Amino acid sequence: MSEIREALESMVEQFAYHGVKNQKPVIHTGGLSALEEAFEVLGWDDPHFIEEEGNTCDVIGCSEQDESGQCWGELYLRLCRKHARDCDEAKPRPQIKRYALDREARRDPVTRTLK
Repeated sequence: MSEIREALESMVEQFAYHGVKNQKPVIHTGGLSALEEAFEVLGWDDPHFIEEEGNTCDVIGCSEQDESGQCWGELYLRLCRKHARDCDEAKPRPQIKRYALDREARRDPVTRTLK
């Protein structure tokens, strides 16, 4: 049964709408009945708060959904649309969240893969 729940959670996290509530990342059904049923089966509120790490932009103060991964200076970052555009336009990199800095500190400098 846990495998079924994990699969349902994974599908919902992939297909639900992403947003921000009280400056925290959430997913919500957007009124789609299949997602509403899945949230109900999972016992989740609509919207459902999700972990920031791995779901939001790596820039401090930004709670928008991450949409791309790209190098900004020496760091590989998960960025929202706005910050990806800033990176593409070579704007100065803003401060980065601690978990992203910790993740990058584990990256092998030669292969650029995580250790």
